[in-house]
Amino acid sequence: METTSIQKETELERSNDLFQVIQNRRSIRKYKPGDIPDVDLKRILEAARLAPSAENGQPWRFILVKEQSTKELLAQPSTQSFISNANIIVVVLGDTSTSCCPSATWTTRDPMIATEHLVLAATALGYGSCWIANYQSRPKKWVDEVKQVLKIPESMHIVVLVALGIPDEYPKPRSRKKLQELSFDEIFGNPMYFH
Repeated sequence: METTSIQKETELERSNDLFQVIQNRRSIRKYKPGDIPDVDLKRILEAARLAPSAENGQPWRFILVKEQSTKELLAQPSTQSFISNANIIVVVLGDTSTSCCPSATWTTRDPMIATEHLVLAATALGYGSCWIANYQSRPKKWVDEVKQVLKIPESMHIVVLVALGIPDEYPKPRSRKKLQELSFDEIFGNPMYFH
């Protein structure tokens, strides 16, 4: 079946939209008060649910935290206490009982892929987000308390926290390395050039 020019234009528009979303994504650290409608939360989580995973193990789980006292617990002790002002904190978990390779790192890597889907979907819908990974340096006592408060099963571990909400800042893009520094033609160190 031949693709019509209208179908091609629609596909091009969609791909342009995707690249625009990727370019627009920023780490947001200031949020306006307000609620994220359930219809948007469902779309954001659906995008995460559709992420790829090793042997389709889908080892990710998400806890959406809106309660202020719990958000404050998640923000401490941290240099990134701003997350307590986010509309929601998404606690991303890795489930070792569902992963194809629980002794490997897939229960961390796969949920991170899903998290990026979540972040890009949030950006597409006009919300801000910020990955928080420094919780790993926090005291074991804090981790134990968070697991107890959120009733996180023993088979699961916290992979990352994501502040999510209505942005109250629009940072300029940060500098990025040139593509030629990151991609190589055939062998490492042979820069890839595009015409």
